[in-house]
Amino acid sequence: MTFEVTREDVSKEQSTLKDRKKIKEEVNRRLVHGIKEENLEYDSLYSIEKSSINRDSEILSLLFHRMFFYRLNEKLSALHCDHTYRFSRQILTQMQFNRGKINDILEIFKKNGGKCDCGVLYNVESLLIGKDNSHID
Repeated sequence: MTFEVTREDVSKEQSTLKDRKKIKEEVNRRLVHGIKEENLEYDSLYSIEKSSINRDSEILSLLFHRMFFYRLNEKLSALHCDHTYRFSRQILTQMQFNRGKINDILEIFKKNGGKCDCGVLYNVESLLIGKDNSHID
């Protein structure tokens, strides 16, 4: 039995979701269960080269692919940062990390310039997507 890959299959694989409802479903699926079914535009921001430089790349990459930073951005777009880890804690809890693992992750954020939710978004996420590393204190 042979498998032929058609042009339609390739374009379907490379296409990204555009429907807002489906995007939300995909984000929730990844966030809670870690299951990727569809491609999102956000996926293309990830830089393997940039992320591999960091000693904490394994956990940070996991958080990126499970949509942690995407979800944090959504929260901060709707609400203001109170310069705590309030939203990060909420999202990590939703991701079903235990309290000890959440505290370990927050230490990693702190060590990488994320002293609060907005710092995590601007400084830590930028270590993975190739943005300028402009620190916010």
